[in-house]
Amino acid sequence: MVEWVGDNLWVLWLTLAVVFAVVEVFILDLVFLMLAAGAAAALATALAGGEAWLQIVMFSGVSLLMLAAVRPTALRHLNKGPAEQLTNVDTLPGRTAVVLQDTGAAAGLAKVDGETWSARSATGAVIPAGTEAEIDRVEGATLIVHPRPSIDWESGRAGLTDGP
Repeated sequence: MVEWVGDNLWVLWLTLAVVFAVVEVFILDLVFLMLAAGAAAALATALAGGEAWLQIVMFSGVSLLMLAAVRPTALRHLNKGPAEQLTNVDTLPGRTAVVLQDTGAAAGLAKVDGETWSARSATGAVIPAGTEAEIDRVEGATLIVHPRPSIDWESGRAGLTDGP
């Protein structure tokens, strides 16, 4: 068995390259991807007939080179953007949501960009279903909203109201 492994080190390098690549898919920090590149270099050396010591040197050298030179550049490109750039939930305050069911101080539902969220009224007053509301903040997975002022066209009043 040991002799077979010594004669077929390419199997070890191929296995390591695949395992490192799979681990990278779950970890996503680009370390295991660099190690997979080193294993691929050792695999190429093994398939070209290189000695075991040369395969180890190739694995070590390429892995270190990738970790030192390629990974920092790749991370910079992945994390590009200003530090104050808002993403995900941080973009919700100030946006408009449609109340799906009567929403009070305790519970309710609202929809933003096609996604349904649990919601609560910021003022404690009940916001009727169908009303547009403005998002004040997000607490966990709950939107804290207040009704947006709207014009009541049906009553003939030109003033602003708190809902339909």
